[in-house]
Amino acid sequence: MKAAVIGLGWWGKQIISYLKTSQHIQVTHGVDLNISHLEEFAKEHQISLETQMENVLKNPAIDAVILATPHSMHEVQALEIVAAGKQLFCEKPLALSSLGAKRIIDACQNAGFILGIGHERRFESALEEVLRSVKSGELGQILHLEANVSHNLFATMDASNWRVQDQDAPAGALTALGVHLTDFFISLVGCPTHVRAKTGRVLKNAVGKDQVMVQLDFDQGITGSITCLSTTPFHGRITVFGSLGWIEVKENGNVDWGLPSEMTITNSQAKRTYKTFPASNVVLKNFDAWATAIAGSSTYRYTPEQILNNVKVLEAIVKSSNNHSELVVIN
Repeated sequence: MKAAVIGLGWWGKQIISYLKTSQHIQVTHGVDLNISHLEEFAKEHQISLETQMENVLKNPAIDAVILATPHSMHEVQALEIVAAGKQLFCEKPLALSSLGAKRIIDACQNAGFILGIGHERRFESALEEVLRSVKSGELGQILHLEANVSHNLFATMDASNWRVQDQDAPAGALTALGVHLTDFFISLVGCPTHVRAKTGRVLKNAVGKDQVMVQLDFDQGITGSITCLSTTPFHGRITVFGSLGWIEVKENGNVDWGLPSEMTITNSQAKRTYKTFPASNVVLKNFDAWATAIAGSSTYRYTPEQILNNVKVLEAIVKSSNNHSELVVIN
């Protein structure tokens, strides 16, 4: 499957690099408004450069488009891509409103397409083990989910950068980082029913919102909490508490750092066991899973309902934080 990447910023270039060894996807084109500094990169990865998305949409040799543009642009661009008859892979979040997300999902379903989504963290070996433990019943009845993923990656960015502006990051770091956590929680116990959130700027010279705290209610009384800080060095921790034990994953770095994850498992007798999971190319795993699902040889693990629900959660977080942490019901 031949593909084009729209948006050749930091992550768009990362995607192309990760896909270099794919047996299912060949990136042939890259699109960015400013390509003057991309000639060396394009030569290295053997891609053609364009400044207009419509040029790749009109190209019959391109089967799919990978969207890695600012979040607020996703909805309009995604609909144009699907309308042009191209398979769509969209970086997270799919859209900034549930209505926009539903439009994209409906367009893909009406076209008979499989929507790809950039929540590659479900492919991390440690988190796959967490999912297996939850679904197998080893932890007993699930009681609480807890996560903190913080990263000062954006801390030194100029205030004009889209990644720290309210238009594209209305929930601060949770818009780009925390949506991985809400997606993973949804895969474990389903969509939350209620959300309460608070965002703010704690560090005086921070750009944008540097602190996000979220409380979640799920069916059967299960609760959850998420914290995202964007002005502290990397910290990654996900814990699932059950009636028969708990399991915790500690991550040592962002997905592009190539560092292992460490797991602690505690049973009902408080006996602890420890495991280490080496890093792997989870971005490639996600893309290849999407491509093989398009080919009809596998089932993509992200369902349209889960993708839509995750945008509903983001929308509820923004609404709650903008209204003095009011409790928001998710329908």
